[in-house]
Amino acid sequence: MQDETILDAETSQNSTLWFETLPTGDTARLFIRSDLPEIHAVLYWNDQLHSERRFATQEAAEKWGNRFLDVLKQDAVAGLLLGYDRDALVRLQDHCSVA
Repeated sequence: MQDETILDAETSQNSTLWFETLPTGDTARLFIRSDLPEIHAVLYWNDQLHSERRFATQEAAEKWGNRFLDVLKQDAVAGLLLGYDRDALVRLQDHCSVA
């Protein structure tokens, strides 16, 4: 059963940038929320809200989100061997600058 929050997040002003099933079996979904004064990139990990980041523009949020997906894919072997915990996911997100 999907988390109700995910269903609520899929409104006309919010969109899924990407959804990925990793080799570990974990799922990651990144929403871009544009219904707020700022743009938010919202990460759901295994259908649970994990984190939310604010951006000034839709372009910046999407750039960061796509970079984060690249980082997740590059880390797939380590994730498969070690698993992903909350701290590991935060560290991976911190590697994704949008400068």
